[in-house]
Amino acid sequence: MRKIMVALTALGLTLSGCSQETQQSAKEAAKSAAEDAASNTEQVLSEGATAASKAADKLDAENSADTTATTTDGATTTTTTTTTTN
Repeated sequence: MRKIMVALTALGLTLSGCSQETQQSAKEAAKSAAEDAASNTEQVLSEGATAASKAADKLDAENSADTTATTTDGATTTTTTTTTTN
């Protein structure tokens, strides 16, 4: 009977140690996943902002027209550029 009690006590201590290690590993895995998600979110937002800016620049370029006129009057040269945006 005494041997059984010693064995059960030893088994209980072993399992409680494993349980703490498992909980610690789970906490570390969750923390790592949260950090990865935050990093990926920042990267996606940055790339999205860059793509939106490029798209806006392209639309602005497609919807505008430049007209340039140059006139010379003696020693003076005047260049006028007019940008029309639709």
